[in-house]
Amino acid sequence: MEFNVTPTTDNYYYYSLTDEPVLLEDVIGNFHGIFSAVCYSLIFCVSLAGNSFLLWTILRQEDLRQTSSLLLLHLTVSDLIFTMPLPIWAVYPIHGWVMGEVACRLLSGILFLGYYSYMAFLTAMTVHRYRAVVHAVTASSFKPNVHLLSGVLWVFCLTFSIPEMVFSETVNVYDSVHCIQTYMPEYVMHDIQIPIFFLLPFAVITFCYSRMWFRIRQCRMKKKNQAVRLIFFIVVGFFVCWAPFNIFLFLQSLSLHGLIPAELMNSDASDYAYTVSHTLAYSHCCLSPIIHIFGAGKFRGRLSGSFRWLSIRDRAQTLSTHTHETALSTSGPTYIRSSRSNGLLVSPQNSYAPMVE
Repeated sequence: MEFNVTPTTDNYYYYSLTDEPVLLEDVIGNFHGIFSAVCYSLIFCVSLAGNSFLLWTILRQEDLRQTSSLLLLHLTVSDLIFTMPLPIWAVYPIHGWVMGEVACRLLSGILFLGYYSYMAFLTAMTVHRYRAVVHAVTASSFKPNVHLLSGVLWVFCLTFSIPEMVFSETVNVYDSVHCIQTYMPEYVMHDIQIPIFFLLPFAVITFCYSRMWFRIRQCRMKKKNQAVRLIFFIVVGFFVCWAPFNIFLFLQSLSLHGLIPAELMNSDASDYAYTVSHTLAYSHCCLSPIIHIFGAGKFRGRLSGSFRWLSIRDRAQTLSTHTHETALSTSGPTYIRSSRSNGLLVSPQNSYAPMVE
């Protein structure tokens, strides 16, 4: 009995039992494996650096009593949760799964938890900004319990990520180990994931930011153009990252339901579309730090300030070391007595250095 391989909603592959085997090489070529591995590695480096700086800035300089700061903190944690397993997924397309079944289940759940929580907190942040801009009066009079809201969102996302963990396991296929999903029909994942974690957030984000854009254009704001540009980048970035992959999933769902020919989703063009759109979707974890660091003035200023602080600190350390060495050199070498020698020279830089005869 052989396995038939079709792309899934994540960076591994779904295997269903059939009587007609499809060779693994027909689905995953060298291009797909190398392209995915290189892109995942780049995404990991950019996301880890950007989100780590954003997290450090939020914890160090933001007022976490404010709803916006706290939601941004949770969004950054979601990005980091999604980012951490990426090195393992970068190795997987080339060398197969090398971490065992426990890691397969755990990392699958972590990956989807990061993805689902990102969508949830991005939507929550959007609604909060919408209320602050469009309904400023009611927003100032009614402030929800953001800690309770955050807890509910994490439980909600964890609930949806548990099936991804439970139904994942390792399987040997064509002398290679793969981390796969079993016992859960693929169209079920599509029918749940597309409406809840793409269409709904996209509709909310588009509506809220459209209303905010019109309100900002009507107001006389000193940084109106910067605010409009930031809103534009957020909406476009979200669409570029997630629309291609969800369109692919929608077409695949139609194919699984028999509404379009199955051959359409089993072609080489479909494989390339899956690889590229899937990589774009994974790059979403770089979106938030790039937009907030380079698009928002306060975070960009803090990034510049951090570099200036490091530069000043290095210059101060260099000046201090130079002054210390100059003072020691002007005082001359120090001699001490020893039973082996009449006089041993101690290094002027360190009185505890090894003695040289």
